Amino acid sequence: MISRLTDMLNAEIVLGTVSSVSEATNWLGYTFLFVRMLKNPTLYGITHEQARADPLLEQRRADLIHTACVLLDKAGLIKYDKRSGIIQATELGRIASHFYCTYESMQTYNKLLIETCSDIDLFRIFSMSSEFKHLSVRDEEKLELQKLAEHAPIPIKENLDEASAKTNVLLQAYISQLKLD
Repeated sequence: MISRLTDMLNAEIVLGTVSSVSEATNWLGYTFLFVRMLKNPTLYGITHEQARADPLLEQRRADLIHTACVLLDKAGLIKYDKRSGIIQATELGRIASHFYCTYESMQTYNKLLIETCSDIDLFRIFSMSSEFKHLSVRDEEKLELQKLAEHAPIPIKENLDEASAKTNVLLQAYISQLKLD
């Protein structure tokens, strides 16, 4: 839940809709997540006592926004002043928002991309994007992936049982216009 909220918050910050924690907390009150939290608070880790004490879940919304801002700040997508609650978009945040990249992927790119990256490294880093994390390698695909990996122009370091290796193979197969069986 928090990763999607984080990415949506980044988009709102980039749009200029949100520039402070209080505005973000207010914005969260207009989302479907808030409606769902009100309908079924226990599903979102809110006790009945907390829901009774804070019927509009203001504290819970503020906590979620703070957590999302910390994650975005750590990834370099925003500048977040915890004292004043001011939030500012960064160029990296704008790129992530405009190209629908998750904050997790951008964090990976920030950490691993360096000037001296080889082509092998670039394909490996891109295939580690969080957008591909739910990709699975099926047993019936392994032979085909092995054949494609042998014809890939750039060697693949990972084991072909890993999702990132499958992504790397498929990306290179597409770019190289390799034929599938």
